[in-house]
Amino acid sequence: MSPPLAVVGVSWRAANTVVRSQFAALAAELEPIASLRQAGYVSGAACVTTCSRTEWIITADQPEWAGSLLRGALASRLPDVAPEVIQVRAGTAAVHYLLRVVVGLDSVAEGESAVGRQVLKAFELARSTGVSDGRLHRVWKHVERLIHSRRDEVPGAPSLGVQSLVREVLRERPVKTVAVLGRGEFGQAMERSLKAVPGWEVSTWTRQSMDTMFSQVNSFDAVVVCTGAATPWLTLPARRKHGIVIDAGAPPQLRSAPGWTTVGLDTLLARPELHLSEVDRERLGELVTTASTTLTGELAAPAPASALAAIDAERFTFLNEQLPQLLAGIPAKQARRVRQAVGAFTHQLLKKTREAS
Repeated sequence: MSPPLAVVGVSWRAANTVVRSQFAALAAELEPIASLRQAGYVSGAACVTTCSRTEWIITADQPEWAGSLLRGALASRLPDVAPEVIQVRAGTAAVHYLLRVVVGLDSVAEGESAVGRQVLKAFELARSTGVSDGRLHRVWKHVERLIHSRRDEVPGAPSLGVQSLVREVLRERPVKTVAVLGRGEFGQAMERSLKAVPGWEVSTWTRQSMDTMFSQVNSFDAVVVCTGAATPWLTLPARRKHGIVIDAGAPPQLRSAPGWTTVGLDTLLARPELHLSEVDRERLGELVTTASTTLTGELAAPAPASALAAIDAERFTFLNEQLPQLLAGIPAKQARRVRQAVGAFTHQLLKKTREAS
């Protein structure tokens, strides 16, 4: 029996930054997942959105059919996008692909750890919004274990994703002073990565301090844009001498930059891939193979017809479907405390039942 899992979406390998940002916008909407779940084609769904990919992880009794339906629904929402850029992987192929993504083996900066954390956040969001299910929860737990194994067995993997690519581009130029625009999570990660390079003077700016940054713009050899606006908005002052601006935003953030050499995210992702050592790559590959075999077997196995399985299913339904309705209208802080208390109680009850069985 094929594992009831499919992965559907776009990545840097086939879709450019503008296209990926269009799919990222769809990820924030209820459709088309809500309709597919209501019709019974999809049971659980999580969406991974990064600067290099937007992909839905879905569980379904017929994963290939469900994946094709989701692909068609996405294509109909974005008719200007070539359908072939939307990739569908189902069954064993989906399991193996997802776990390769988790450990960074499908990244330009091979071995990057950030993507694993982003996958975990996707599962957490799916659970909190009630679009997960028991099978997707099992995938989540396998991903958590794989990430822990990766940290323990391949601690030397140095890649940092897009930050590594930016660093490589700047190293090819006579750069000493770098301004990072954006103080969000991405901007702070960029700042840490660039400050690790000896001899570079790195400063970080926000939109609120941008006027001050513009007054000093000719003192910077490079500007790295790490903001996240939905449309291009930034116009840099004209340069009097050579400078480079790297627009790492998705979608692009730069409206114009007269006198600057500009490098966008698509150019970064089109660069030669940053590779791990052969030893680290082989060890990560072995981890993925082992985890893929285990998860495939667990997902493909028939659900155990036991009292514990029935209790767990009822617990999941109550926490994710009934309890949110019961808490409607209650102040958010109070509702959160109730959810935490009920969740802890039902978890402890199930644990004690398992121990006694």
